[in-house]
Amino acid sequence: MKIERPSFARVASIAAATWLVAVAIVALPRLLAAEPEAMPPRGPFKNIHVIDFDGDIEALMLAYVTRRVDAAKEDGADCIVLRVESPGGTVYHGKKIGDMLLGIPDSIHVIAWVPQMALSGAAFISLACDEIIMKSAASLGDSQPIVQGEGGKPEPVGEKYESPLRAWFRGYAEKNGYPPALAEAMVTAKLEVLRVRSKQDKKQYFIRGEDFKAADDDAELVPGIKKSELIQDGPAVAREGELLTMTGAEALEYGFIARRFDGGLPSDEEQVLAALKAPGARVSFTKMSFSEKASKWLLQVAGILSAIVALAILLFVWQGPGVMTIVGGIALVLVVLINLTAEQLHGFPLFLILLGVGLLAAEVFVIPGFGIAGILGMGTLAVGFLFLATGSTLGDTGAIDRTALLDFGLQFVFTAIVGFGLLLVMSRFFPRVGPARRMILQPSGAPAMAEGGAAPDAPALGAIGRATSALRPAGSAEFDGKLVDVVSDGGFIDADANVRVVAVEGHRVTVTEAES
Repeated sequence: MKIERPSFARVASIAAATWLVAVAIVALPRLLAAEPEAMPPRGPFKNIHVIDFDGDIEALMLAYVTRRVDAAKEDGADCIVLRVESPGGTVYHGKKIGDMLLGIPDSIHVIAWVPQMALSGAAFISLACDEIIMKSAASLGDSQPIVQGEGGKPEPVGEKYESPLRAWFRGYAEKNGYPPALAEAMVTAKLEVLRVRSKQDKKQYFIRGEDFKAADDDAELVPGIKKSELIQDGPAVAREGELLTMTGAEALEYGFIARRFDGGLPSDEEQVLAALKAPGARVSFTKMSFSEKASKWLLQVAGILSAIVALAILLFVWQGPGVMTIVGGIALVLVVLINLTAEQLHGFPLFLILLGVGLLAAEVFVIPGFGIAGILGMGTLAVGFLFLATGSTLGDTGAIDRTALLDFGLQFVFTAIVGFGLLLVMSRFFPRVGPARRMILQPSGAPAMAEGGAAPDAPALGAIGRATSALRPAGSAEFDGKLVDVVSDGGFIDADANVRVVAVEGHRVTVTEAES
């Protein structure tokens, strides 16, 4: 049998095929493990909702954005543009907003549009969006959590709080295709991040500096690519000791921005919308309503309002209704409306407030003097209003961080002290101030207060009578068979104790306990 010898062309074909198979076997794992190329920006869109995200991140902002996003979903939006102009805010509410944005269905494309700045928690929220668009000079980053230290100076909260925040930033970045190492560098100043490029395809990657310097040449710092095949490109992008804050141009260079406009980045919002809109597209614009803006401002002084309500409750239980009852009622209505607008009115804070009122009532009507029950009552009221102001409830106290506690506590304590002091001064000089008399709530048919002296039916100075009720310090006493409303000179006086009149100013009769 004659054996035909293969031709040179056939041998060459077989060799080439074998070489291609070998290359594929070697390269396939690397191609599968390498970072995917950035997907082209989505669009154009037919129903775009532009939502203003302007100001600090707190409870009202969370409720406002949630309501507007839900409205966009119900309207069938295929694109939500969050116009971010914010210096940041609380970590708690920023995380809530970020998680809500991540949960939006994939059928709706979410864009963070940053004309000027998205710092701290606002940068975190921007990373939760599917896409980021920035002006060239806009800022993104500087997201290290801080608290007020000694002298009111901001201080980093430390590794205990930075660590989970870095993990959240990394998770958001990985989900939406942003460089994770650079996202972490926004949170901590302890991180150095290098830009490296593959020697083969010149593609850029961002790696922790400590990892790059400590790794062996065979270590795969990038999946499928050994360190020996990577080369550092320029100085560190994020230097140790500095938080990463990027301009729009830098964000484009580092891969946080995928969409290019004429000249690279947009010059205004009109250019952004023109790039997003499909022919005949509908664009809706949403801003905070007046009531939301008012509630947002009032939420900043929730500690002051809460202290006014607490003082009003204390005086109502202690001395009965008066003008302070009306003031406290108005403050309470404002607190409730704020929390309804912020969608953070929970049952547990209301329970604490009612418990505080009950303890104060027990102090006045059951337990003589002002002691443990009264102190516990005021403390319970304060805690209840703190929970109410921060939107916290039993099992969810994440919003009560050190800053929130300090802000609320200072407002509450300062207002309570100043208010109590003013009430003491007014109680001493009130009858002498003519216009102020109209603020006293008198029973219908009560005689008018005499100008400049005692009321006609008031007991004389030095008169001895008997307390017909406990004076805490207000109550009643009997003088010559007539019941008179009196107030003690500061101390608690038991019912049936002898009392002596020490001052008479209009209808205000001040007494002290007399010896039996």
